[in-house]
Order: sequence, then structure tokens, then C-alpha cells
Amino acid sequence: MGPSGSGKSTFLHLIGALDKPTEGKVLIENVDISTLDNGQLADLRRRIGFVFQFFNLIPRLTARENVELSLAINGLGRNERQKKAERLLEIVGLKDGMNHKPTELSGGEQQRVAIARALANNPKFLLMDEPAGKF
Repeated sequence: MGPSGSGKSTFLHLIGALDKPTEGKVLIENVDISTLDNGQLADLRRRIGFVFQFFNLIPRLTARENVELSLAINGLGRNERQKKAERLLEIVGLKDGMNHKPTELSGGEQQRVAIARALANNPKFLLMDEPAGKF
């Protein structure tokens, strides 16, 4: 927590391996992230659940498809992806909105899609930027 501009989002981007520090080191599981190549960074990021401040949902995809995309990147088959995405959306209270596109959902509903997507691959930890900002 802190005032606007205090570095909260920057901090989350650093510990989420989305940015590299200009000074110092960020260690995740005792590994300096600045020493990782792009492939290693991608592998690390797959083990982290992100809920971004502005959700970063893909507008042309439905809520279910946005969650499924995260599962597809990790190689899950189509039927298993659909079932898991539907189950996660039910858990976050969006069963009735799973076939809606982000523009058809409220801010809170979009955030729930982002949470379901972040949880899809059973992350080791979850990073949330402004988690209560849109409720």
C-alpha cells in the first residue's frame, strides 16, 4: 500500500520478473532474475499468477477464452482447458458471464476473469496490482 507514484506497480513488475532492476538484484528462489534468458524468464513467469491493474484481457475473446489462453500456453488440451476455465470462472462467481467479452462485463467482473486467469496454472504465488481498485 502507498500513495500513487510510490512504486507499487514497479515493485510488482520487478518481483514478477516483468522488469529487470537498473540497480541491485531481484532473487526469486535464490536466482538473480537479471541472469535469466528470455526462455528462462518465460518459464518463471508461468509459475506466477498476475492480476494487472487494468486486467489486460483480450477484448475479442470471451471471459472463458481469456482464461483458456493461459492454459493453452502451458499445453493443456482443448476439452481440459474449457472445463478448467469454466470451473475457475464459477469459483470467482462468473458462471453466467463466461461467454461474454470484456466490454460486456463490469469492472469487477473483468477483475474476476483476470483472477481466474491468474489462478489457471496453479501458480506458486499471486501478484495483484490494485486488487480492490475496481470492485
